[in-house]
Amino acid sequence: MNKKTVLTVVMALLFVWQSPAPAGEVDILVKKLVEKGVLNQQDADVILQETKAEAAKERTETIAATKEALMTGKDAPFVLAEAIPAWIRNTTIKGDFRLRYQYTDRDSTSERNRGRYRLRIAAITKVNEKVDVGFGFATGGSNPRSAVQDMNNSFDKPEIRLDLAYATYKAFKWLTLTGGKFQNPLWLPGDSYLWDSDIRPEGVSAVMNHKAGEVELFMNSGFWILDENNNQDTKDPKAGNKSDPLMWVVQPGYKVNLGKRAYFKNALTLYEFINVEGAVLDYTSKSNTLGTDKTLKYDYDAAVLSGELGYRTGFLLMPFAAVYGEYINNRRVSSADSGHAFGLKLGHEKVVKRHQWQAGLHYNRLERDAWLDIFPDADTYGGQTNVEAYILRLTYGLMDNVDFTTNFYHSSPLSGPDDEEENLHVELNFKF
Repeated sequence: MNKKTVLTVVMALLFVWQSPAPAGEVDILVKKLVEKGVLNQQDADVILQETKAEAAKERTETIAATKEALMTGKDAPFVLAEAIPAWIRNTTIKGDFRLRYQYTDRDSTSERNRGRYRLRIAAITKVNEKVDVGFGFATGGSNPRSAVQDMNNSFDKPEIRLDLAYATYKAFKWLTLTGGKFQNPLWLPGDSYLWDSDIRPEGVSAVMNHKAGEVELFMNSGFWILDENNNQDTKDPKAGNKSDPLMWVVQPGYKVNLGKRAYFKNALTLYEFINVEGAVLDYTSKSNTLGTDKTLKYDYDAAVLSGELGYRTGFLLMPFAAVYGEYINNRRVSSADSGHAFGLKLGHEKVVKRHQWQAGLHYNRLERDAWLDIFPDADTYGGQTNVEAYILRLTYGLMDNVDFTTNFYHSSPLSGPDDEEENLHVELNFKF
């Protein structure tokens, strides 16, 4: 039998062998070819043996390549990989897990020791070159200032709640629009005392960035919804303000490089609140001034000036140092209307690798009506205003993406009873 005939038969058998047909059918096909005189028995045995060997090799290579495609997320010309929907191949999944021991001691209450944990997972899907959709889930209850779960209630099963749900549109290289429930887009130097890091604003935001030489210009903005009231009847003076509480925010700023190692970053943030005066908002820490009707007495339109000066030292043991500060003033109030914060960071800019570290010292002072009390960091005196606090932080990378962190808070009221609080966190954080 000539080589062309043998090659044709081998290719045909390879196709059949890799199809869902049982092995017995392949044997029947070879037997028929022998009966028709196309093959003699010796050639049939050799071809069948070679066909089986080639088919086994192809299967092994296909399985290995498909596993690689699934692990790396890269497209590969294999049947199984191509069978996966494109949106799954274009999805990035990330998350983190925190394990914490927390000790709290306030003068007016008894000491409290807690085991706590937090799990967050999020996915971002690339819909097309312009549009991404993101969603995420987290432990914790409905309180927007905490995704932490206590270890209690006889091993009960905690809730998992929606943490993120948004779409982004990259209108231009310098402009990204976002709508839904998303991470706070504002630049917050240090660990901002004005915003708890677990808060996810709802509404729409626009982020603009442009680089001109050594200067990076940016402007973050948003129209965010605080509440929605079904009863729009405001004719009854006893009903109070029933219009929807909303807020606008715009934050122009810049970052300039000072030589090769230093930088300075600066921003002015303007907040405008609508229908907040006379409202009752959920998850208040009950520290703002209320009127006789138990609604918010004032509005909270505020201006915040923020700055950070950083320096990359080039030293192996301490490669980075930065100082930062913020000042806030509520333009609608004439007393107890301001706050300020400043801090120092030493070590690495971020702790993501083994043996990296960062230490920090932070101080903040926030008067009673300087800022709306539904936003401040919940770990600082329960998120209240009318508080000053000293915070010490230390983070050390135990392994890549695994760090040990300890935070110590000492806080006390600016006015009223002398009721100091100490709060200690000892944590292991895992990022994936």
